[in-house]
This record gives sequence, structure tokens and C-alpha cells, in this order.
Amino acid sequence: MKFREETWTLNSADTTAIPAANRADGTASTWSDVWKYQVPTGESHILRPSHFFAAYLEDVAAQVGNGTCRIKIVVRDQSEQEELTVYGPSLYVASKEFQDRDLMARLDLQKDTIVEERFFIVVRVYDDGAIDESDSYFKMETIRVRPGIG
Repeated sequence: MKFREETWTLNSADTTAIPAANRADGTASTWSDVWKYQVPTGESHILRPSHFFAAYLEDVAAQVGNGTCRIKIVVRDQSEQEELTVYGPSLYVASKEFQDRDLMARLDLQKDTIVEERFFIVVRVYDDGAIDESDSYFKMETIRVRPGIG
């Protein structure tokens, strides 16, 4: 069986990849799962040290305070009992750049990491205020692997 690898960007605007049930506002002073992507059956993803991540976070009224908000990305198994941190925890300010690839945040990996089918990629946030998921967004580069024809 042949496998097809393609660069793929996971982002919060993709409501098919991250349905409403896997989105939540962040709770103040608690690590909260704001976005949770589950890898579909028949696919896997590869996360590389060179892959970028960017986020914009708002609380009830405006962009969160740069000095207090922290963000991290974890990979969880399908039972959500085990997790591996692939980014952070870092201050939010380190992940705010969306335009200049030289300034964008990179995943905290020493080697490629495979995210198997049905595993989760989760963006978690900790802030002294509540995060408004609907006014916040992110994007993250991955490699999507799926079976090909032939």
C-alpha cells in the first residue's frame, strides 16, 4: 500500500476538523482545552521540529495580557489518559506572529513525532481571565499521512 504525505495546516477556522463539541472557552486560572482535534480514522499526522504554530487569544473584552497568559499544545492518546507536550508551556506573546515565518513559534520537538489515528492534538491555555474561543484563533503546520491509490 502506498501512503501519501502532504503538508496540512490545522486551524481553528476548520469546523469540520474541530467541531463545536471540541471547542470550549477557557476557564480563568486553569489549564483549559480550548481546541481539540481528533485525527480521523485512516490518517495520521507527523509533527516536525520545524513546524510552526501561531495563535491569537481574546478574553471577554480584548486580546489577553501578554505577561500572564500561557499556551501549550499536547498530543493525547484516544483514551485521553496519556499526553505528550509538543509546544510550551510558553508565554502567549511567543506565539502571536502569523506573518513572518522567521519569528513564528516552532514546536518543541527534537525529532519527528507521529500522531496516530484517533489521537488528539489539543491547544491548551492558562490565563487569569476566561478565554473567549469564538474570538480567538490559531494555525499549526503538520504533515498529513493517508493511504493512496496503488
